[in-house]
This record gives sequence, structure tokens and C-alpha cells, in this order.
Amino acid sequence: MTKNWREKIKNIFNHYGFRRYLKNTSWMFFGQVFSLVVAFFVGARIARYLGPENYGVLNYVLSFAGIFGTIASLGVDNILSREIISYPEKKDKLLGTGFGIKIFGGFLAFILSTVFVLIFEQQALIRLLVILYSLVYILQAINVIGTFFQAEVKAKYNVKVQLWVTSISAVLKLLVMFLGGGVLWIFLIYIFDFIWQGIGLIWIYKRIGFKISYWKYDSSLAIKILKNSWPLMLTAAVSYIYFKIDQVMVGNMLGNREVGWYAAAVKIAEVSYFLPGIICASLFPAIVNAKKIGIDFYNRRLRNFYLLMAITPILINIPIMILARPIIIVLFGPDYSPSIEILKIYIWSSIGLFLGWAVQYHLTSENFIKTIFITNLLAMITNVVLNIFLIPRIGLYGAAFATLISYSILPLSVLVIKMKIFKKQEV
Repeated sequence: MTKNWREKIKNIFNHYGFRRYLKNTSWMFFGQVFSLVVAFFVGARIARYLGPENYGVLNYVLSFAGIFGTIASLGVDNILSREIISYPEKKDKLLGTGFGIKIFGGFLAFILSTVFVLIFEQQALIRLLVILYSLVYILQAINVIGTFFQAEVKAKYNVKVQLWVTSISAVLKLLVMFLGGGVLWIFLIYIFDFIWQGIGLIWIYKRIGFKISYWKYDSSLAIKILKNSWPLMLTAAVSYIYFKIDQVMVGNMLGNREVGWYAAAVKIAEVSYFLPGIICASLFPAIVNAKKIGIDFYNRRLRNFYLLMAITPILINIPIMILARPIIIVLFGPDYSPSIEILKIYIWSSIGLFLGWAVQYHLTSENFIKTIFITNLLAMITNVVLNIFLIPRIGLYGAAFATLISYSILPLSVLVIKMKIFKKQEV
């Protein structure tokens, strides 16, 4: 028996497809961890250098402009990837069409972001920075090359570009701080990150033998892609607002310094945010396959999966909560001491985040696609309403509690969804 199992395991590891996807996943994991670690420590250094006021300006601008950034891709990335996998012979037409769609989306995002910041913002610096940053949405159209590499299971090319951009960006930010540059110079590096990324993707694409000049735009194909992609764009927009609206509302209601304090706490809490995606991508296929064996076995694995997604953030949060003061003071400095209590509240929202990832994978497997959008929309509305009510009354604590409560909306929706699933199974 043992010998048979060894042979099976050996055959799995020797299988070309398994090794190909394992290598692809390993590249993605390494790239993500490297970028997160570098971005975290360089970001903490920037926070100390700029101080709460200017650091708040930086995060407010990124959050404000980011709301419109979800429009830029028009939700085509997943559809484009699926079509490239299904019809590789149409690669040039798909990439050319995808590029055209994203150019249009980028201009649309830029125009909307500019109009809204001119209407709702009075500070000249914030207006300038939002308009400058919104230009990157047009540049992001070239990321269709990254979508192609992902569809071809060649994540190593994307990761190589990611490592290159992360390294250049970190060096330049440290250099600006060493030379005494202000928030505008640091912000310009954030914009140039997209330029380096585009150059890297184009260079690799050409180096492996492909030509952008072969791309062709097809209007009928564009219409077909957009018909499938608009629900994904709406879901992405709602999700981003759901995650970032608190910093925008803190900036509007309290001020830039308060955004800086709040952003420092968020930065610590977000350290573990890459984990749920990796856990779900690794384990959920096995849960879906369990359904072929039997519904009881499937439900048992599903319960264990949810239990894991609940326990993991708790184990991460307890030491962070205990060490909140030294973490904030050492990384960000004494000017950020108000962030300590915010962190102790905000950190627990990660339980809802982890379970929210689990819920979305679960709902997708059961084909409750519309429900994902509805629950995200409900969570976003809850977050906005709670921020409007709580921030004027209890300040930054209100924003933290609003996030904590709204992040629980998705996990709570499981109770309703499970009832629907059971009724569906009974029929």
C-alpha cells in the first residue's frame, strides 16, 4: 500500500502539467511576497519621513484616484484570459481588442477622476496629485501582455517585471528621502512605477518573439467581451470602494493628518491580506472535487475550510494586538502613536476578510455569481453609512468600527446562501 502511494505521488510530481502549474504558482507566490515585504518596509520608512500630515495626503490621493481605477480595465482581464486559453490562435486579435478597450477605459477613468476631484476637493495639491495619478490608467492598457502571460501559465515573466519595478521603485524612494525630496517627488515615483512596468512587459514580449505590430482591434469582438465583462467591472468597483472608502471619508471629514494615522494602522493590518487568496486557490479545488464523492463529504470539507479561514487571522491578530505599541512606534515613529488604538480595532476586520474570500469562492462554485455582487454592494453601502454616522461622533475609531462591521457582511451572508443551496439540492 505504501509503495503504491509512493508511486502515485512520484507520478504526480513527474507529471508535466503538475510541474508546470507548480512552477507557475511558485513564481507568483515569490513575486507577491517579495513585493509585499519591500513595499511594507519602504512604505513604513516613507511614513516616518513624511509625517502623518503628508503621509495622509499620499494615502488619500491613492484611495481617491483608485476608486475610478476599477473602471479603467472595464473588467476585461478575466474574460480576455479565458478567451486566450480557449482560442490561442486568435491571440493577436484578442490582445489588440483588449488593448483598445482598456485605452478607452483608461481615458474614461481619467476623465471621471478629474471631474470628481475638481468638484469635491478644494486643496490644490490634492487636485494636482489625483489628476497626475489618474493618467496611469491610460498607461495600464499595456497590461494586456501580463494577462497573456498569465493565460499561458508563464507567470515568471510577470514576476520578473514585478521584481524589477519593485526594486527600482524602492531605490528611487529611498534616494528621494536621502536627498530631502517632498511628497510630490515620492508621489511621482508611484506614477513612474507604471511606466517601468509597461516598458518591462513590452521588452519581454518582444524578446520571446512576439510583435505588438501584429495586434488587431475588432469592434464586434470588443462588444462581445464587454457584454461579458461589465458585471465583473461593477463587482470590482464595488469591492474597491468597500475596501478604500474609509480613508477617503476620513480625509473629507477629519483631515490629512488623521488619514496618515489611520493609514499606518491599515498598513499593519494588510500584511496578512495576501494569505486568503493563496489558501483559497490552493485548497478550494479539492473541496469542489469532494462533491463528486458525496454531499456529506463536501459539506464536511467546507466546514473545515471555513474553520481554517476563521482561525488563521485570529492566530495572526493576537500577537499583533499585544505588540501594537512597539510595532507602530518602531516602524512609524512616535508621531503615529494615535494609530495604536486604531490598529487594535481594525486588525480584527481581517477575520471578515478571510471568511469573505472563502464565501466568494464558495458562491462561485455554486454559481451564485449575482449574489457575490449583491453582498459586496450591501457591504459597501453598510461601510459608507456607518462611516457617515460614526466618524463625526467618535472619529477614527468610528472608521475602524465601520470597517470591522461591514467586513462581516459577506461571512454572514453564508447563512442565507447555505439555505438557498440546500433548497436547490432538495429540488
